[in-house]
Amino acid sequence: MKHLIIPLAALFVMASVHTPAQEKVKEPSTGKTFPSEVSFSYAGKDYLAKVTGVAVRKKFVFKVYGIAHYMQDFAHGEKQDAFKGVLTDGKAKQITMDFARDVNPDQIKGAYADGFKEHATAEELQKIQPFINQFLGYFTKDVRENDQFVLRWLPGGTIIAIIYGEEKSPIMNETFARTLWSIWFGEDSIVDRDDLVAQMVGK
Repeated sequence: MKHLIIPLAALFVMASVHTPAQEKVKEPSTGKTFPSEVSFSYAGKDYLAKVTGVAVRKKFVFKVYGIAHYMQDFAHGEKQDAFKGVLTDGKAKQITMDFARDVNPDQIKGAYADGFKEHATAEELQKIQPFINQFLGYFTKDVRENDQFVLRWLPGGTIIAIIYGEEKSPIMNETFARTLWSIWFGEDSIVDRDDLVAQMVGK
């Protein structure tokens, strides 16, 4: 039996050695790397989302964070169709931010507050203000270089935020979800939004 055991063990080792690692994508400005796909579960349902693109958030000349965006079962097509698809409820999406510098909570809150104001109408802003207040309340301490924030938009307008490594209480409002995502995908995006849909348009 010994002559059978050795080859099987060798085969097991070979299989372990040659198992390919998950592919990565790199945001060139910050050098941040992100997995090419992410999987997660929520409320008993499993999701798989693939990267649609990466970009960098800059404030003046300073690099604040690298960002990767993921989407479930996205279609390839024209750029405007990609933006429309990303900003439409129905498919799971994720934003991962990997910080390139330290940021204090007041700076984070101010940036998000401005983003909501710029991407919502006055009527929408009034309706979603309680959700905005809840979201801004998640940011309570300094962010350090290499910290990551994760935001997920799940079908039904559910936003799940993982901040400082802690999953926060969900926010369930489709208008809020769309407005939040518009900070990066709206016409007045704070990043080069074309980069965030590069994989959707075959760029």
